[in-house]
Amino acid sequence: MNDKDKIKLFSIDMEVMPKVRLIGHVNYSTPWKHFTRTISEYVMYFVKNGELYMRENNSDYVLKRGDILLLEPNIEHTGFKASNCHYYYIHFKHNGLSSYGEDDFTQICSDIYIKRKLSLLSNVFSEKPSTDSIHYLPKCYHYKNVSELFSKLTENDYIFYQKLEGYKISASLKFADLLMEICRQYASEILENSHPQFSKSALKIRKIINYLEKAYNCKITSHDIEDLCESNYDYVNRIFQRTTGHTIFNYLNLIRIKQAMDLIYTTSLKYSEIGYLVGINDPYYFSKLFKKYTGMTASQYAKNRCGNSDNL
Repeated sequence: MNDKDKIKLFSIDMEVMPKVRLIGHVNYSTPWKHFTRTISEYVMYFVKNGELYMRENNSDYVLKRGDILLLEPNIEHTGFKASNCHYYYIHFKHNGLSSYGEDDFTQICSDIYIKRKLSLLSNVFSEKPSTDSIHYLPKCYHYKNVSELFSKLTENDYIFYQKLEGYKISASLKFADLLMEICRQYASEILENSHPQFSKSALKIRKIINYLEKAYNCKITSHDIEDLCESNYDYVNRIFQRTTGHTIFNYLNLIRIKQAMDLIYTTSLKYSEIGYLVGINDPYYFSKLFKKYTGMTASQYAKNRCGNSDNL
């Protein structure tokens, strides 16, 4: 990333839940300028239509449809130009959010790359997290899928003003999910610039994983993967293994056995029925795979009900 591309970032600990105090939206059909104020909490703005002109600490921001801005506590902010605007806002506090002081984008790019790779290489059976919980949140950002963004915000706005038990907790959880998605999208953009070949491969791998997770109970062949990726199977399988540590069909079996473990834990179905439901029609092969990936037979797993997932 070049110096001209640098933007202010925050480090955010995603294991710490934001505490949402207020959610809302306003729609000014006549030109309006934001009032001047200093408050003791974060405010995040999401522009749905029109333009919002905001100034904070001598920095000016012109926000348009799909743009997001995070304003910091105890710093004066104000509007510097009147305009028509429809926007959502969320007032919140977060003990794990802090400004990234060093502005070392080389280190940020390296950290994002390592975390993305570790996540792709992670063991889906393990209870241990794939990476630490620190992510990077841009101060000002454009969310690509605008309809998705405002669908999330509208839903959260509805939950908040229903005011049912725990509504602020529900709103905070959904907002945390949105913050995580913003961090992921930003990380993907960083990777596209700093590690373009890895980013290209990662997109293809994500496409394959999504397909496997949806179609794991069906018969899947190498030709299906070739059609999905419009690439030679051997080539795709090589980059998949290099990035995730598994071949495509090894990863498919991991998904199938994970689903089988869940069914054994939550149902009283026969093992042959469970094998069939997860896409493994041969009971002997199902038993062989189950022991290979879990270190125990299906009956042993059913008996102790908790398995030994950390060793998988």
